[in-house]
Amino acid sequence: MSEALAWLVATFVTLPIFTFYIIYIITVKTTKNKKKSLKLAVDVSACFFIIAVYFIAYEIWSKSLLWVIIIFILIVAMIFTIIHWKVSDDIQFGKLLKGIWRFNFLLFVIFYLVLSAYGLFISIYLVT
Repeated sequence: MSEALAWLVATFVTLPIFTFYIIYIITVKTTKNKKKSLKLAVDVSACFFIIAVYFIAYEIWSKSLLWVIIIFILIVAMIFTIIHWKVSDDIQFGKLLKGIWRFNFLLFVIFYLVLSAYGLFISIYLVT
């Protein structure tokens, strides 16, 4: 049982797009609400994209860049907080956190795709 769980977690971390798709399909089938399902899939799979970016960067450069990822997320949070404060004059904490988390999802999907392509390109041209 523990091997199956380890395999499942490893698959979700290695292929976060698969995680996103599975969560979306399961929630669409259960709730029949595509918008709510998409938001839930984004919220859950964002964590897997962040972890995947960390491991891809570690494989490419053989250095832990966790501190860079954390600082990046904090900078995004600060920028979002300032913009939210300027626009609405009052900070709605729940709305702010959702915005930060979903924006980080978009950024880390882009990072995941770029780092995957870069890692593939480097591995092909370094081997040959």
